[in-house]
Amino acid sequence: MKHEWLERDNIVRRKGNSVDEFMLGFETPNKPILLEGCLDKWPALKKWDRDYLVEVCGDNRFAVGPAQMTLTDYFVYSDQAQEERPLYLFDPKFANKVPQLGQDYEVPDYFNEDLFSVFGDERPDYRWIIVGLAGSGSSFHIDPNSTSAWNAVVKGSKKFPLDVVPPGMYPSSDGAEVACPVSITEWFMNFYESTKTWKKKPVECVCKAGEVIFVPNGWWHLVINLEDSIAITQNFVSRRNLLNVLDFFYIVYKEKGGVKILKFLFSL
Repeated sequence: MKHEWLERDNIVRRKGNSVDEFMLGFETPNKPILLEGCLDKWPALKKWDRDYLVEVCGDNRFAVGPAQMTLTDYFVYSDQAQEERPLYLFDPKFANKVPQLGQDYEVPDYFNEDLFSVFGDERPDYRWIIVGLAGSGSSFHIDPNSTSAWNAVVKGSKKFPLDVVPPGMYPSSDGAEVACPVSITEWFMNFYESTKTWKKKPVECVCKAGEVIFVPNGWWHLVINLEDSIAITQNFVSRRNLLNVLDFFYIVYKEKGGVKILKFLFSL
């Protein structure tokens, strides 16, 4: 990526905040923050690299785009990939497939309250392992079901622009689907410069290994790997964003089981 695309880093960064400080200063007002130091005790931070993952689960199949691929085959692909939109591994069942991976990390204290956990095995997909080569990533989107999210980089680094209404994107009314006429790189080439003239500047950062970004519910964001990267991300519902989630289910899913979910949540 061009250097000028990485220069802006205006997100609030904190280290050692208490849970209350995080909730009052960022989660309740729905503001993004980059947290440092809260992964220091993760075994994954020391263990996870290409060799370790191949040894532990190289023959396991994971979700890569619309297909399933062994991790070993994905790394073979990533070594040869030259396309503008390279595939990346994004699997929601990784901890079931390889329990050791689930044991190598724990949810940071800031995000421990997760009301969707009451659904047990019936909860929507909520956590993913992400393995991607440089240039891979996820185009602008809002996280599903009006949930908030955290993304922890274990290896590598990621660029995050967070905007309210990203230029060049055409979302559906509920934000669940986005028409993206260009690749991530093309978006930077054709649209990124225009964000510098906005009165309200996008929130941006480079999230490096050992750091966690909190993405509040309803925030558009894009993620691109600046180098070969490994990460964990989880979506969650707490009391701070519960009303947004209830509104979302009522509007979007009232004819698809949402009413049942609403009644269940209101009974908690």
